[in-house]
Amino acid sequence: MSNISEASEPDSLSASREGLSTSSSDTASLNSGGLTYHAHSVSLSTGAASSPLAPLPPKLSDRQRKRAYRIGLNLFNKKPEKGIKFLVEQRFVEHRPSAVAKVLITRKGLSKQMIGEYLGNIQNQFNMDVLHCFGEEIDLSGLQIDVALRKFQSHFRMPGEAQKIERLMEAFANRYVECNHDQVKQFSSADTVFLLAFAIIMLNTDLHNKSIRSDRKMKLPDFIKNLRGIDGGADVDPDILSGIYSRIKATEFKPGTDQVTQVHKVEQMIVGTKPTQQLSLPHRRLVCYCRLYEVSDPNKREKLGLHQREVFLFNDVLMVTKIFSKKKKHVSYTFRVSFSLCGMQVYLFETSHYKHGIRLTTNIDGKVLITFNARNEHDRSKFVEDLKEAILEMNEMESMRIDDELHKQKMTGNHLSFNRFSKDSGVVDLDLLKPGDPGINRLSAPECSGLKKSALSNSLIELSESNKRRGSGGSLDSGLMSAAPSASSDSQNGGSQEDNQKTLKPHQSAGSRFSIFGKKAKSSRSSLAADCTSEA
Repeated sequence: MSNISEASEPDSLSASREGLSTSSSDTASLNSGGLTYHAHSVSLSTGAASSPLAPLPPKLSDRQRKRAYRIGLNLFNKKPEKGIKFLVEQRFVEHRPSAVAKVLITRKGLSKQMIGEYLGNIQNQFNMDVLHCFGEEIDLSGLQIDVALRKFQSHFRMPGEAQKIERLMEAFANRYVECNHDQVKQFSSADTVFLLAFAIIMLNTDLHNKSIRSDRKMKLPDFIKNLRGIDGGADVDPDILSGIYSRIKATEFKPGTDQVTQVHKVEQMIVGTKPTQQLSLPHRRLVCYCRLYEVSDPNKREKLGLHQREVFLFNDVLMVTKIFSKKKKHVSYTFRVSFSLCGMQVYLFETSHYKHGIRLTTNIDGKVLITFNARNEHDRSKFVEDLKEAILEMNEMESMRIDDELHKQKMTGNHLSFNRFSKDSGVVDLDLLKPGDPGINRLSAPECSGLKKSALSNSLIELSESNKRRGSGGSLDSGLMSAAPSASSDSQNGGSQEDNQKTLKPHQSAGSRFSIFGKKAKSSRSSLAADCTSEA
């Protein structure tokens, strides 16, 4: 069986700032013969520059540029804000909400779970602006509210916190009303769309939560009863609620597929002893699969085909398995061993018995991890090419991690030095002030008001008891974009301090906060809307 890899798929780099088209292996299918990737064409437009260009990063080769892009994806799939910062610094995306939103929707290799975490970061105004533009990218015209919500949430995995869900449902409600003015006229209040969306999410969780017994799951009469009076004191048409209930019960809301979907599929095919650590993680992606043969002694002849191994190469780990059962449409594997790619060394060898040998060792003491022999030179060259590139990728990420740790230690050391200097010079040491000291408010930074604690409950019963919604609480492809301009400095911190500290007043109506039937309530939103529409 020949090796099939993501690196073997065609890639193209465009020097144009107008956009980029690239073929990327983003999905795969497993069958009894092995793993096959299907290439999909993806296009991404960066739009025109909105601010002076930042200094370009060092000129890199195409291979290095693609590796840097994959590192950016890896960082996003671990810490989304850090990943976006890296992609902006490397000029893969502009630091504008509309540009980031388009990347989250169109690019492959981003974890749906981490997209949800990024969009649900209610404490970061820039993220909230991205969420607004994110909604503007999705066409919800002519769809029933639950069908539209299913489409909206397919682009990310819904976070678990109620405040984050609430903010996501606000964005959905705004966009749904923009796309469906005629359908929304049947409701007396704009808030009804939001309340229905929130209720649908809770209904989906209730009906499809395996930990809830079937006799305890919500029934249709309960669903209708709990939503009484949510339409400005009136009831929503029971036929509408009945249709929503039946469709949600028939089909669970699920996020779309991402790179973790394929990893999870591989994990499910392993029987018996499992890897010590969970295989399907947000940052992990399948790079390639290859059939190799384990060699115990390169100088000793063994029967041809003995010790056959199915080797799965992920972006951070190499997993060795053995076929356990092979049927027409299904194959299962037993786990043998796995190795971290960080610091791994690859050597090729040839003996009279093994013409296509591969030896993997550690880079510290040269300890042999495992030895393989490939069936032919093609299998060996393609597998080794992918393996070496994945190792370089992990080594660079490890180097970045070490640099970050050293920087943190340096900053900590500077802080300690400042404290010692304060004591020696007679200046009051801020660390010595106790919370009850009179001068604490004068010497410490002003507290940020932030968002009020959410009063919105997860209970459908409370939705029916509240006429007005209350304020929310605070709490792979290798396709690339080349030389995208950076953002203006005022968007770096996600808006002004005044905008961030605005809180909703109790007497404000939900409709005036949404402003989804009339004009935008905040002038700052008009510039954001212009940014989003400029990408269209």
